[in-house]
Amino acid sequence: MAQATLVEMEMKEGQRLIDHLAQAGIAVTAAAWVKESESGDWYLYLATPLVGEDGATTPAYRRVNTVIRKLQQEGFGMDPFAKKVIGPHDPIATAMVANRGGRPGGLPMPFRGGRLGELAVEEAYIYPRPLNAERAGGN
Repeated sequence: MAQATLVEMEMKEGQRLIDHLAQAGIAVTAAAWVKESESGDWYLYLATPLVGEDGATTPAYRRVNTVIRKLQQEGFGMDPFAKKVIGPHDPIATAMVANRGGRPGGLPMPFRGGRLGELAVEEAYIYPRPLNAERAGGN
């Protein structure tokens, strides 16, 4: 997704994915659409405890991709390669939690900073805390 601005459809599809991940028992402690400064591309960053403390992402990608394949059968419109999984203690995840809105649920909030953790960003939209954050282990 190399367009200049994030369109409403991607935000809705991102929320749809987050909701379905929760239904599948996959905790997402923070999420944001991020336009990386270096590449200029948009990615949906998903912070999940499925990423190992050693940074191993393969188990997380397997589980997330299983949910995406199911959603694609229902007309899911997000590019499955437009996502990145990170651990909940990754500096990017920590910055997402620190900069999201206080109320659970609702629309993603624009991020006005130039960095999320160690990542230089042009733009970002951080999803608010999920309504079921207490059950999912989020803040």
